[in-house]
Amino acid sequence: IERFIKHVAVEVDATPEQTERLTTIARSAARDLAPLRARGIEMRKEGLALFAAPTIDRNAVEQLRVARMQHADATSRRITQALADAAEVLTPEQRRKAAERAARWRGRLT
Repeated sequence: IERFIKHVAVEVDATPEQTERLTTIARSAARDLAPLRARGIEMRKEGLALFAAPTIDRNAVEQLRVARMQHADATSRRITQALADAAEVLTPEQRRKAAERAARWRGRLT
């Protein structure tokens, strides 16, 4: 996390104080998201088990679908909170630089 934040901080010309605050935000988000990631892995395994079962339990499939949607919402909420917190640390110009960098990364991933 620290390495990533240092990289971003260099890209946007962040001050040491901003870098420290961004690191704190990222660490907190990572700590909160770790159990969500673990639960997501468990739910994927549950889905595969339901699919591979000799008979399809539609009720269990629906319960898992609902749980996965709740999980996705919780994950999305926490990531959005971290991004908004980080945005408040940066100046408008720094946010513009970060957005440009993210757009370049997005281009590589698509």
